[in-house]
Amino acid sequence: MSNRSPETTIAQDIEAHGLVVRWARSITAAVDLLNSAREKTVMVTELALADGNWRDLVERMRSIDICVPIVLATSSGTAELWWDALECGIDDIVPWHLVISRLCQLLETQGSS
Repeated sequence: MSNRSPETTIAQDIEAHGLVVRWARSITAAVDLLNSAREKTVMVTELALADGNWRDLVERMRSIDICVPIVLATSSGTAELWWDALECGIDDIVPWHLVISRLCQLLETQGSS
């Protein structure tokens, strides 16, 4: 088992695919990054952030009309979390080890839109 953090693993894997990752630990920082994004973008969020949670992030993005795919990355998920997240507008829920493949799929979809 690797001692790398999920962020390190994801960043290295994304860079290996020629993509860029930028981290935001709060809803405010995520919105700032999204407002300045000039390339294809996918939002990946964890359950909890410094100033709220994934649901707060989705609501904030809707309130300021930011529309990008949102992936909820979690080490465990229940059926209740799945239904709740999908009803709130999360595009997908994936375990950390599958985040890279899902991000690549979403970015390819944006490129063909």
